[in-house]
Amino acid sequence: MKKNLFFVATMLIAGAMAACSQKEDFAVQATNDDATVVTRAYGDKTPKIAIYVETNDINPLNAGDYKLPDGTAYADIVEFFAANLNKETVNGVVRPTLYLNDKMTNLLENGGAAKYVKGLQANGIKVVLTILPNWQNIDFTSLNDTQADQLARILTYATDKYNLDGIGFDNEYGGTVTTVPGSFGNLITKLRNYLPAGKLITLFQYGNIGTSQIDAAAGAKIDYVYSDFAYYNTYISVAGVTKECYAPMAINLGNSIYNVSTYGDYAYRLAEAGYGAIMHFNLRTRSERNQLPLFKAIADGAWGETDVTCDNGNRTQDWTFVPSGYTITVDDIK
Repeated sequence: MKKNLFFVATMLIAGAMAACSQKEDFAVQATNDDATVVTRAYGDKTPKIAIYVETNDINPLNAGDYKLPDGTAYADIVEFFAANLNKETVNGVVRPTLYLNDKMTNLLENGGAAKYVKGLQANGIKVVLTILPNWQNIDFTSLNDTQADQLARILTYATDKYNLDGIGFDNEYGGTVTTVPGSFGNLITKLRNYLPAGKLITLFQYGNIGTSQIDAAAGAKIDYVYSDFAYYNTYISVAGVTKECYAPMAINLGNSIYNVSTYGDYAYRLAEAGYGAIMHFNLRTRSERNQLPLFKAIADGAWGETDVTCDNGNRTQDWTFVPSGYTITVDDIK
């Protein structure tokens, strides 16, 4: 294989990418962490693969159609993207709510979880619900202690109700917020305390929005942090997160062009350096964009001499939409 030429190829790639990284919105950042060499093992499936599915237009079951040679799933985690952090005002007091939009509702409600969540879990995949603010002037950095506790309990309730494997955070689109120091870390700590053992907490460090509010104690309670879109970005913006819980590679599958061989090489590099995850964002149907060559290159780089197959990848959006969506409030969990 080409691995003996890896470091020469990396230098050439780095030079070529320097001129175009801003245009492609990809970052490449290396540190001396890369000197640490670990044993790569396909059987151990490290690094893990996390795939975000835009549930506005893609059937999440497509993520389970990609398989490794032993029949296990290529993906380890599928993130349903996304539910929303909304708010309500009761007797003049602002309270957080969890909102499932018109397209998300029946993926979880009305028997949806039994099909889409359990369908992925049947392939050994953990299903995480990503939470995103919704332009309502509230986000994960603006919660007082009571609001953080309310939201943590709502998210724990949703995890149990829909048999989810965890909760993910992406702190975009909050609107105009008043920052409460330590709010984000407080929310993570409370959520970890409420969630049953084994449930995941993930975070997409897109734009590093609010991550400075997460101290090392709270950061250590997060299972996986995903880089902003990058070939190889080793900058972890969340205190307390080690590289075993970090994905330096984050690929936007919705981009029209991505360099398959480059991602394969960096998958090898991050696996050798001991990083714990690789993230894919915005899975597309295979007929729209064939991601199989990319997944094969990553499997070869990350675990060595393996393959990826796909027995479908074109499942349609086969659930009905609910125009009003569905809201969970703190009153629903009492």
